[in-house]
Amino acid sequence: MPTINWDPSMTTGVESLDNQHKQLIAWLNDLLGAMSRGRGRAEVSSLLDKLGGYAMMHFDNEEDCMTRYKCPIAAQNAAAHKDFVVTFTALREEFDRTGATAHLVVRVESELLRWLTSHIKRTDTQLAPCVKNIVVQ
Repeated sequence: MPTINWDPSMTTGVESLDNQHKQLIAWLNDLLGAMSRGRGRAEVSSLLDKLGGYAMMHFDNEEDCMTRYKCPIAAQNAAAHKDFVVTFTALREEFDRTGATAHLVVRVESELLRWLTSHIKRTDTQLAPCVKNIVVQ
């Protein structure tokens, strides 16, 4: 089962956001592990709740930082977050209907794990030069 780990290529320049990314990654890895090992519905549901709630809080914090540091991709980032919420909600609804099926595990892996890695490395890291510009001025 694939997992991801935070690494320095994911640095945003804001320590609190980097720490939040580390937590999101850890819980997503936990979720995939629990689903793949056939853990009980209550455990998987609890992890989905934790991950979903934390992601929303994180997105708000990150969007505030992008605005504060005048990051040129702030609007693109916010739109990506909205897309993630739609995808996550659909996966959560599928879990509520069918449980942690093999199909759902594959979807969580392909749609959430890969999205998170790609989003952090391609979008969130664009905040770092903006933070440096503000600090230098």
